[in-house]
Amino acid sequence: MSLALVLHSHLPWLRRNGTYPVGEEWLFQSWSEAYLPLLDVLGRMAADGGRDLLTIGITPVLAEQMDDPYLLGEFHGWLGRRLLDLHYSIARYDGPDRERLTPVWRDHWQRQTRVLSWFEERHRDGLATAFRRLADVGAIQLLGGPATHPYLPLMDDPGLIAGQIDGGLTTFERVLGTRPTGVWTPECAYRPAGPVADPTRPPMAAAPGCAPRLHPSGATLAGLEEFWADAGATHLVLDGPTLARAAGAPDQDWAGCGGRTVAPGGPLDVLDRPVWVGDADVAAFGRNLAVSYAVWNPLGGYPADPAYRDFHRLDLEGGFKSWRVTDRGSWDKEPYDPVSARERAVGHAEAFLVLVERHLAPRGPDAIVVAAYDTELFGHWWHEGPVWLEAVLRRLLAGRAARRPTTLARHLERHPPQRRLTLPESSWGAGKQHGSWATESTRWVWQALRDAEARFRGLPPGPARDAAWRQLTLLQASDWPFLITRDQATRYATERLTAHLARFAAACRGEGLAALAARDDPLGTPAPLPSPAG
Repeated sequence: MSLALVLHSHLPWLRRNGTYPVGEEWLFQSWSEAYLPLLDVLGRMAADGGRDLLTIGITPVLAEQMDDPYLLGEFHGWLGRRLLDLHYSIARYDGPDRERLTPVWRDHWQRQTRVLSWFEERHRDGLATAFRRLADVGAIQLLGGPATHPYLPLMDDPGLIAGQIDGGLTTFERVLGTRPTGVWTPECAYRPAGPVADPTRPPMAAAPGCAPRLHPSGATLAGLEEFWADAGATHLVLDGPTLARAAGAPDQDWAGCGGRTVAPGGPLDVLDRPVWVGDADVAAFGRNLAVSYAVWNPLGGYPADPAYRDFHRLDLEGGFKSWRVTDRGSWDKEPYDPVSARERAVGHAEAFLVLVERHLAPRGPDAIVVAAYDTELFGHWWHEGPVWLEAVLRRLLAGRAARRPTTLARHLERHPPQRRLTLPESSWGAGKQHGSWATESTRWVWQALRDAEARFRGLPPGPARDAAWRQLTLLQASDWPFLITRDQATRYATERLTAHLARFAAACRGEGLAALAARDDPLGTPAPLPSPAG
């Protein structure tokens, strides 16, 4: 019985597509606050002999940017400017708690200096390269995905689906040195064999609080597991409710299930082991929401503890966060105490391991807990996350917990699935369906995509078609409709869609291909592309 910590790393294509407050700033914040601290933790643990520590998915579109010379140079300058920003913030601050903030500023300075040193001394050749080294020694497993993180269940062209998948795995291999057999499916989204829903039409039903029920599009395709099998993938990460519903679990409010373990013998047992999907030799792991959501969930979790650094309260000069959560209902925050927060993170690591043990103890020797999170939780959204993660892993490796860490591939090797299920259409999003991507506000996005895909299918082979394919894949990213639906950076998402539509049209005409490649395709689009017939 073991614990599989699974991290999902994704950001859309941001290189030379805006800087601040959205654009490359997103990359640099995530890299400095989450990725570099994570690499430090994993590097030290690998040096101590740690193996099979955790599984990390890196989307190909992010991997391309993590080793890009232009972005690495910009990131280096950005890290230096953050030290100047800190000087300015301290000099300008005139609040009544100035003296009490002195220890926090000291912690900021030490951390910013440390992160700059990590980059200069270890990672000038790229962050993807660093993750590759950890995978090469067996410390971690890497998961791949489609090229640009598209919302696959609503794609209705099999050639374009296969092109996204094969292009993504090929790009991953070019950057990270190996073709992955494990995949974090974009948005944990899945579609079985049958009709494809149509996001360009108003839904058949859209009850308040429920996911919209979409009309069929007219296309009938194989299940997504068949596309992954054809590409050589052997295992996927899906949302826990996808497997639970297939096993007969009733619908419920999954947001409130964190920390509530259940006795074995019910349909939720399906989450304790991988299952074969449909008729394909592709296994699915479902994230265990009862355990995962104890850490972070739509209602709160560990990062909401009063001792931790507040993500939202920041100074207006340099954007530094110097206050603790204190309470969740007030803007009047107490200064952050780094020492107390780190102690609290270690305590939460102990509590997490108790929860894992409570879940696994009554189950068989082949049981596994899949605890899955976005990588950015550890350091960016939750400042103390890397401390918590290292405390969990150190205790597992030192035998201070009854279980051991494992990767998905290692568990699959030792315990192949014994069960085969037909899974329902699903995602991690609103209503566990398509409601976070297919809405009234995004209908124009999907119509524009369908029009562009139709135009692409008519292009003859050649450089113009290659350039058009890159722009089409960037248009297909699931990030844009999600940001619009959630009303997060809506203007930026709309501008990106409009820009890529214009660049796609230019590529179709064969215009400015060198400039398009310099901005959006520095590695060169990998072959093979979908056939002109689609």
